[in-house]
Amino acid sequence: MTIAAEPGAPATNRYLIPNAAEGAGERLRLLAEIFDPGSKDAIRRAGICEGRSCWEVGAGTGSIARWMAEEVGPRGRVLATDLDPRFLQPLAGPTLEVLRHDVVADATPTEGFDIVHTRLLLFHLTERELVLDRLIAALKPGGWLVVEDFDCLSTIPDATANPFETPLQSVAALREFFARSGLDLRIGRRLTGMLRARGLADVRGEGRMFMWQDGTIFSRFQRLTLEQAREGMTRAGLVRPQQLDCDLEAMELAFLAPSPVLWSAIGRRPAS
Repeated sequence: MTIAAEPGAPATNRYLIPNAAEGAGERLRLLAEIFDPGSKDAIRRAGICEGRSCWEVGAGTGSIARWMAEEVGPRGRVLATDLDPRFLQPLAGPTLEVLRHDVVADATPTEGFDIVHTRLLLFHLTERELVLDRLIAALKPGGWLVVEDFDCLSTIPDATANPFETPLQSVAALREFFARSGLDLRIGRRLTGMLRARGLADVRGEGRMFMWQDGTIFSRFQRLTLEQAREGMTRAGLVRPQQLDCDLEAMELAFLAPSPVLWSAIGRRPAS
């Protein structure tokens, strides 16, 4: 692989909940359990098969990268990169290469890939337009980009629409904390248009969401997110610690709320 980043090189942390945070591994594992089936469907539509070359950007725990390596087989190759690849290193093998890589600051791989996939990356980056251009540039002519991100604002709890839904102050505070920190809470909804505006062909978009309930994997994921954002939210005065503790308890007892929409947009780089 031709890439400027060196494994273990220092990087500026660009994420509010970095991989080094306590409980981050469990949160990423739950996120994968919830969203991997839909991500795999989107990547299948991009034509993953034996012999393909793939780049998994912001690979997290590597669940998608590991699956990609199985799909492309010994004649294919997968590059899995992350700003902090601590969860990826054990997965490295003959067809799965792991590198620390800052998608904003480091050079883009130059080989050209059949498929580039990323999930919940642009959401975090103020340089999202630049990064999207770089992901497209990493494709071979005819290669496919699969990019997935949240729309956190189109489906928030609304007791007038469904009296059983549970608006929580802490979840509203989390959205405000993300927005003040420069996260784009609507990026997922805009992805399909962004790919079309860049001239990709055969662009398609699809959204997935769930009704999150107490005592489920969904409430555990949301609880971990709130716990890991606790210090930032309380320091900013967005929620009182007592209210946060009350909401965390409620999520295990009586909680019903629509999840953010995870949008998947796919498009093909024109052959000429």
